[in-house]
Amino acid sequence: MLKRHYRQLPRKAWVLSLVFLVLGALLPAAGQAKGLKPAEVKAQYREILGTLANGDRDAALLELVDFERRVVGDEEAWRYMEPFWKQKLGVIRDLLGSQPIELLRPIIMLHHDAYFEYLEMHRLYLANHSRVMASQLAEIYAERADTPEARVFSGSVLTSFGAYLWSITSVGSTVDLFYRASLVDPGNGLAVVGLSVAYEKVGDYEKAIEYLSRALLLDPTNAEVRLRLALCQIRSDRETSLPAVASLTALTGEGSPGWIRSIAYQGLARTHLLAEREDLAESVLREGVGVLPTDQQLLVQLASLLDRQRRHAESNRLLEAIEADEWRQVSPRERYDVWEPQGVEEVRADLEAKMETGLEPLSAGLLYSPTEEGGE
Repeated sequence: MLKRHYRQLPRKAWVLSLVFLVLGALLPAAGQAKGLKPAEVKAQYREILGTLANGDRDAALLELVDFERRVVGDEEAWRYMEPFWKQKLGVIRDLLGSQPIELLRPIIMLHHDAYFEYLEMHRLYLANHSRVMASQLAEIYAERADTPEARVFSGSVLTSFGAYLWSITSVGSTVDLFYRASLVDPGNGLAVVGLSVAYEKVGDYEKAIEYLSRALLLDPTNAEVRLRLALCQIRSDRETSLPAVASLTALTGEGSPGWIRSIAYQGLARTHLLAEREDLAESVLREGVGVLPTDQQLLVQLASLLDRQRRHAESNRLLEAIEADEWRQVSPRERYDVWEPQGVEEVRADLEAKMETGLEPLSAGLLYSPTEEGGE
């Protein structure tokens, strides 16, 4: 069952406002959830958290989805969402009054999972609500706990959402989540690389270089990061081309994956052509074809160079040698251009393992009677 742009706000201001919303005194709701009084909403939400605290995560998710769909209904859900949201946050605030902040972990993951469940059901408004609620609670948890482990957990939650959005929508819709993940956890390599690729795609090579340099410090052996950094350096400023060319040359070695070597050869050849060094470009491409004899992009690039030099017979022989089946494979260039977040399943598995530590304080908190408030 459990399946799987960017607007920078003043960091301190919006975090404090969220903390106040959860932990401070709640204002009277502008209305009430559909067909239920605030006290009834809170009581049912506590029951769902009780199921979660008992370790039955799947059942808790089913209960939550059924409950939330009944509360907001199928039409004009937006009319009921704000008071409903505040009532749920009121329950969480009461729990935090007696227990450690770690109880937020399983609650965050419950709403994290609800996001993907609602997507499958095509309930996009509720999906967005779940994602925003889980993301904001994760940031509150990181801010309040202020420990490396809490920041890693929070960053992983944001990265999980960002990685999913990257795969189905435009780049801009995920940059905010990757950015927020990198703020709470500067060591989140996936988020940092995601930001660098996003900036590279829109042609902001200086920002791409900034994030790629950070990513390289986090993982010095990452060949793809080295490749992207070198290419962005060449595109941004020719004065940086010498170290970038050296880096590309190193990436053509046997220690690099085949697709990395192909792009490195292509990048070197293009750099030489821009500098009007056709002899060096030809030498690089012939070396590349020798190493990767079935790489159609290197063959076409070499054939094109020969053709512009009026060496048509040589060019035609290269093109005729390309196997038709090779065009059906994902090319190195496509693999480079269509970046996919790596290690997302491992991130989510780690989140699921770490949420377990919050079940005990959640269970203990639910033993206390909720604070009596106006409107209940």
